[in-house]
Amino acid sequence: MTIKETIAAPKFGRSAEIRAASYDEADNTIEVVWTTGAAVRRRNWRTGDIYNEILVVTPEAVRMDRLNAGAPLLDTHDDWSLRSVIGSVVPGSARIEGGQGLARVQLSSAPGDADTVHKIRTGVIRNISVGYVIHAVEKTEKEDGTEDWRVIDWEPMEISAVPVPADAGSQFRNRNTDDGSMVEITDLHAAVRAERERASTIRKLATEAHAAELGETHASEGTSVDAFRSILLEHLIAKEAEAPTSGNVRAEVGTEHAEKRAHVIESVLMHRVDPSANTLTDGAGEFRGMTLTELARDALEASGINTRGMSKYEVASETLAYRGGGMHTTSDFTVILGNTVNRTLRAAYEAAPQTFRPLVRETTVSDFKTVTRAQLGEAPQLERVNEHGEFKRGTIGEGKEAYKIATFGKIVGITRQALINDDLGAFSRLAQMFGVQAAQLESDLVWWQILSNPTMGDNVALFHLASHKNLQSAAAFSKGTLSKMRTAMAKQVGIDGKTVLNIRPAFLMIPVELEDTAAELLRSTRYPDATTNAVADSLKALSIISEPRIDNGISNESIGAAVAGSATAHYLAAAPAATDTVELAYLEGSRGVYTESKMGFNIDGVEIKVRMDAGAKVIDWRAFQKNAGA
Repeated sequence: MTIKETIAAPKFGRSAEIRAASYDEADNTIEVVWTTGAAVRRRNWRTGDIYNEILVVTPEAVRMDRLNAGAPLLDTHDDWSLRSVIGSVVPGSARIEGGQGLARVQLSSAPGDADTVHKIRTGVIRNISVGYVIHAVEKTEKEDGTEDWRVIDWEPMEISAVPVPADAGSQFRNRNTDDGSMVEITDLHAAVRAERERASTIRKLATEAHAAELGETHASEGTSVDAFRSILLEHLIAKEAEAPTSGNVRAEVGTEHAEKRAHVIESVLMHRVDPSANTLTDGAGEFRGMTLTELARDALEASGINTRGMSKYEVASETLAYRGGGMHTTSDFTVILGNTVNRTLRAAYEAAPQTFRPLVRETTVSDFKTVTRAQLGEAPQLERVNEHGEFKRGTIGEGKEAYKIATFGKIVGITRQALINDDLGAFSRLAQMFGVQAAQLESDLVWWQILSNPTMGDNVALFHLASHKNLQSAAAFSKGTLSKMRTAMAKQVGIDGKTVLNIRPAFLMIPVELEDTAAELLRSTRYPDATTNAVADSLKALSIISEPRIDNGISNESIGAAVAGSATAHYLAAAPAATDTVELAYLEGSRGVYTESKMGFNIDGVEIKVRMDAGAKVIDWRAFQKNAGA
């Protein structure tokens, strides 16, 4: 049986011939045979089946307009770069003679193409491959189950010089999108994947619209995705017209509409949480005045669940029903609630004050194993070499600090009662508090590294007078104590014990109790013209970090035992850009706080898990100075 079919197929390639003897030096042209119409075996780009392709080489079957308009001669089918054009078909020279396609090609005279053109002229490069698309075929099924595709309408697109003739069975440079337009795909396997994706998308759209049979038909017939959306919309409109009172059929197509609708509802909920920070998106007016139960009812209806006659208690139960198979989609109201919690929590986390940020260097780690940060010491001092003396070899010292990140988290639940009571604030406020707690945890991790005086990699405490020379004699906060701390920091030496590092402080870290005193001393708020008790310019440049954890200490069981505070202790720290200070590490791809949600199994609602993977470590004691105060 023979069937004629019009198709939008990928672009194929066939080997052809350059006739070197036909080169005309006067006009720098050469003759090519771009097709002989020989039968080749190919693979169906939709199904993967093998078939025989037979090109009909007649003036009626071949569309010659592109060739005769000056189609390009390319270097190995590279149609993405102008540098690949090494010639073009002489306009009007393409023709069909004796079942062959012939054309004359004008070769490039550009210096950069000289080598390739010379090889074509001398016959070193003999092979070309013509790229073409098929518009219509006649398919004949044979007794052995294979098919002959007699191509009765096709169009050459370009001609390419190639080192090896195209393998007609597998050398494809395909182009296909779901609407039949052309887009580059690298090989046959990619074309097959594209076709499978087209069919899969159509089946998915049809299943969501309860029209699986319609989807199967069009997936098999090769209908494009865009075309099927239009067909499906018409189908749903017709179905709704047949049953206008059912209340369950909506003229909505696929996930695009559902996701857009979910985005609009999230916008409404976020606006209710914080109107000043969240504007309503287009289309929000329809949902703006709805209660949580009404929004849940609307979401159930959109999913094809008839809620007519359901009480608000039943709507809440149905919305929050546990589905062990994980059948919720992004349009489900529980997911919308979870996203709202996530956005609220994230906003609160980002808005929470954190004084440590200027002190730290952020990084990421790939896992929860111990991280070792090596400190490369200074190069050895250069020694004088006498006239006939030998150069001596030196060594570079090394220090290291080790730490690892940990996971911190909690679970918060959205209950059926909150939904029934229209209590959006019940979980938005809780989400905000969790966001603030996540930020507080980060602060505790960093400040713990300073206030707890941890043991460093050399088995000496961070602040140690004899070994680290960064702990000064206790004295009341004053210009004098700051000067001594600044001087001690500048005198710090490297790992070799000799090289003076001249580290300069950038931050003054003080308890809140000393904030005003420090501001006055450094003349940031008072006495700009005072001449008494003058402060050096190097101290005036200090940035003040006033942190209540220095006053109150830290009590966080997750990171270690409690550490006491001090209303008199004060510290200096260098800038992270100048030397290693504190390193704050997150798990790769998980900076800050993250949430996951699932249907509650132990509670009647949705569970939101708040998670943070982080760790902190002081890397170099030389970057810090401490005075315990009077």
